[in-house]
This record gives sequence, structure tokens and C-alpha cells, in this order.
Amino acid sequence: MDIQTLSIIAVVVAVVAVVVYVWDRRTKQEQIDWNDATKLALGAGSVAGGVAYAVGTENVSEVVETVTAAAQEMFVGNPAF
Repeated sequence: MDIQTLSIIAVVVAVVAVVVYVWDRRTKQEQIDWNDATKLALGAGSVAGGVAYAVGTENVSEVVETVTAAAQEMFVGNPAF
């Protein structure tokens, strides 16, 4: 995944987070704290960009299959004590 795609994902998530924050504040008749909105946008955008980067690697399918198999074994396998 290239840097432009990650940036677009991060910006879209940040904008949506700010819109939801402003909408929540308006419906509660409370004042908008732009400092909180900025922190929320930066946090949401960076987390979304990080997740997109982590999931966008080439070996992610192998990792997901390994984790899925381990989780299935843990819940449906026969326990051995």
C-alpha cells in the first residue's frame, strides 16, 4: 500500500471523526471544544492509518490464517491437561 492511499484513509477517518464529534455536541446543545476535536481527529487518523498499513502488508494473509487457525483450535479443539 502506498503512502498516498494511507494518507487518504487517515484524512477521511479524521474528517468523519470530527463531523461525528461536532454532530454529537450540537445535538446535546453543548459548545464545541476545537482542541478536543483536533486531538480526536489526530488520534483517529493515526490509528486508521496504522491499521491500514499493518493490514496492507504482503504477508498479512499468512498471519491472519495462522491466527485464525490458532483461535479455532483454542475454542473448538479438545483441551489437553
